[in-house]
Amino acid sequence: MPEITGISEKRNRARLYVDGDFFAEIDPGAVLDYGLYKGLSLSQEELEEARLAGEKALAMSRAFHYLGYRARSVGEVEERLFRYGYGERTVGEVVERLRELGYLDDWRFARDLASERSGKYGPRRVLSDLWRSGVDDSIARQAVDEEFSELSELEAARSAAERRYNTEEGSDALARRVHGFLARRGYSPGVCTEVAREYRRGE
Repeated sequence: MPEITGISEKRNRARLYVDGDFFAEIDPGAVLDYGLYKGLSLSQEELEEARLAGEKALAMSRAFHYLGYRARSVGEVEERLFRYGYGERTVGEVVERLRELGYLDDWRFARDLASERSGKYGPRRVLSDLWRSGVDDSIARQAVDEEFSELSELEAARSAAERRYNTEEGSDALARRVHGFLARRGYSPGVCTEVAREYRRGE
């Protein structure tokens, strides 16, 4: 059976070592509640139960701290908690609780991000940003489609180019720069070509 080979406490956290390896960081209260001590042998199921009980409060606190800076997607919160070493059951239960409390909502997150960035970037870039945030593909596409259905991508691209290049005279070189600028911002190839053509000399 697995054996607890070490328990160290620091800053209101207890680090638990099992069979010589780090096992979990848990609330010190769980050490007392489960009667954990060095040399104690427990089944894997008993260890996992103690881990879940001891990790949840710490993981929830870290999640709230992470959400305090800005809205996050479910994927971002999961990734952050796994990076801290919390177990899969702990992360799953914390995320579910945050959903119930209204702190995590991927549809709202996707819709808000698409709205915020649509004035600066094209749909391809916004969709890519949502993917990188861990938003499910179907949710990301729906949010982008709804946001850009009310906008003219061509007009948005023209506005972006005008803000960047409004003082320059037309030329083939400028047209190429405009095309590259818009492509990097995620506008579709046809829109990039159309707007870039307007910056050629004499047009």
